[in-house]
Amino acid sequence: MIGEFMNQKITVFLKIVELGSFSKAAESLYMTQPAVSQFIKSLEKDLGVILFDRSSKSLHLTAAGLIAFQYCLEMKKLSDNMTQSLNELMNVVKGPLMIGASYSYGEYILPSKLAEFIKRYPLVKPSVQIKNTSEIAQEMINKKIDIGIIEGIIEPSRIVCEKLTTDRMVVVSNEPNTEIGHETTWIARENGSGTRSATERFFEKHHLEPNKVLEFGSTQLIKGAVEEGVGVTLLSKWTVQQEVANKKLFIVDEEKFFYERDFYMIYLKTPFQSKTTEMFLKFIRETSKKGDELV
Repeated sequence: MIGEFMNQKITVFLKIVELGSFSKAAESLYMTQPAVSQFIKSLEKDLGVILFDRSSKSLHLTAAGLIAFQYCLEMKKLSDNMTQSLNELMNVVKGPLMIGASYSYGEYILPSKLAEFIKRYPLVKPSVQIKNTSEIAQEMINKKIDIGIIEGIIEPSRIVCEKLTTDRMVVVSNEPNTEIGHETTWIARENGSGTRSATERFFEKHHLEPNKVLEFGSTQLIKGAVEEGVGVTLLSKWTVQQEVANKKLFIVDEEKFFYERDFYMIYLKTPFQSKTTEMFLKFIRETSKKGDELV
């Protein structure tokens, strides 16, 4: 077990790196700046190295500091997981749960699932990041999230990639009888997005070579542009339910123009999975079997 005083030093060190400032870290931790400086000096003495380069105006980790940072992250995570595991001996599921989700799942499916999970386990404190698929994968590799939900399979062997559900994507326009062809203007997500990858595969499937593809970094922005007649787009059917019901957007010839992709849950291969993470994995598996497909 990490000693309490050492644990405090590590917490201070990690907070300084996160915020890039001694003063901001002190404010965030409700400490004085001299106290923060003293913690770092003590940690440097314990480790026998200098952690920060103080020769320039901006704060930078030394080479030794970078190594210490990686190990401190591991120690903090193991300490948190140990605390949770001990709590679990009392059958208590509680503590932080870091989730990363791609836009379509994170904004339209995850909220209701999280609400149900929190009802079952009210002591869990979830934190959700909504990013594109490649960013979520990187957050997982960097151990900044416990669970990710993405569109498509990723390669790193240390990450488990488990299918959750199938998502139907449809072409939407601001007019019900839009003709789709090479001259059609398309609006797509940015590179790295699962929706963008699906759009490119959709083009290949239907032998489309659009002359004009606009790139927007937000599903909401894309829907707004389509409503204004800028072009058409391929989006998850989940994301346009409300607009279609209100006749602001129209699905174009769904029998012909659709694309199906799979959502996957990702997590690290580790023997130190927290009980909270295990229970959320189990919960997502069970509730996804009930049917998230929208066809």
